[in-house]
Amino acid sequence: PPPPPPPAPSSSAGAGAVRQAKREGLTLATSSSSSTGYRGVTTKEGGSKKYQLRVMIGGKQNFLGLFAT
Repeated sequence: PPPPPPPAPSSSAGAGAVRQAKREGLTLATSSSSSTGYRGVTTKEGGSKKYQLRVMIGGKQNFLGLFAT
């Protein structure tokens, strides 16, 4: 059977991020050990884009960008 769906985001910004990811054909994986609640997403000090996304591909960490939500 397929895995259960992730829990609903706890904020409107989180809901916006999930909608944007879906529009781009991406799935945000939840993480109980991450302060943001999502795997690979961390917070960044200062600036208007306060989240950064990094993923591991082929054993190498890849930076995907900075995001406001």
